[in-house]
Amino acid sequence: MKRLSLSLCIICLVLTATAFSCGFCQVNGDNSQVTNMSEQGSSQTSLGDLTILMYHNTLAEGKKQSVYCINQNSLRSDFQYLKEKGYNVISCKSLIEYVDNGRSLPDKAVILTFDDGYLNNITYALPLLEEFGYSGLFSVVGDYTAYDKKGGKGGGDFTYFGWDDIAEVAQNKNVEIGLHSYSMHNTRPRLGVAQLKSESDELYEQVFADDTQKLVDKLGELGVSSNIYAYPYGKYTKISESVLKQKGVIMTLTCNEGINHIYGRRSLYLLRRINRDATKSSLKAILKKYE
Repeated sequence: MKRLSLSLCIICLVLTATAFSCGFCQVNGDNSQVTNMSEQGSSQTSLGDLTILMYHNTLAEGKKQSVYCINQNSLRSDFQYLKEKGYNVISCKSLIEYVDNGRSLPDKAVILTFDDGYLNNITYALPLLEEFGYSGLFSVVGDYTAYDKKGGKGGGDFTYFGWDDIAEVAQNKNVEIGLHSYSMHNTRPRLGVAQLKSESDELYEQVFADDTQKLVDKLGELGVSSNIYAYPYGKYTKISESVLKQKGVIMTLTCNEGINHIYGRRSLYLLRRINRDATKSSLKAILKKYE
């Protein structure tokens, strides 16, 4: 009898531990290989797969490229490749509409994102978006407007959108505006929106909420609204997700790489993106491992 009781206790402990470990999204040091909480509803009907490409700075034709800088020649080649291989570039707005209407996504659906609000994206990326009829999400940082063409702090390829640039480009039908924090796109004292060890949950929640609201309010003064948040450096927490949902954000974007499986509103949080590392030979080479 004692052996039976001991066995039952062990089984209960194992089941409890398993349930606990499967019920939460693990946020590890670099957010890599993180289980998306929204993907646990696998019983829901799949609406299709979604690839999100992450770009940053777009440079002039022929300029030297890097992990986060692509020149206009290569960006054109990317867009041409997507077109020739039957990829369907959609906007974030249309993605939300597909989900809300329960409609299947187009085959090989792709969203194009451009982080940080580099002014060069207006000069070099936007003309290509218009030429190919593609939509791009430009995610902006409030503090970086101090490095605009008027502020005197920016320079060359590292000049950013000013508020007037954001207001103007937001009117373009090929552009959507995303939130990328107001003052939290930094590596110190915290990396992106990561919670400091010395910070209580309550204080962290207030700090993150205030920063987000500051950007929302400033964009609102320009007549610009956004319900999409791209996490700086891909860092996020359970608290940040909760805050953004409370503020009406419908989509959150990480830097975790992979393909997204879309089935409903909950699947639009913690979306994965594939960084377009321009030191690689081609977009084809980057996407090959996800095919």
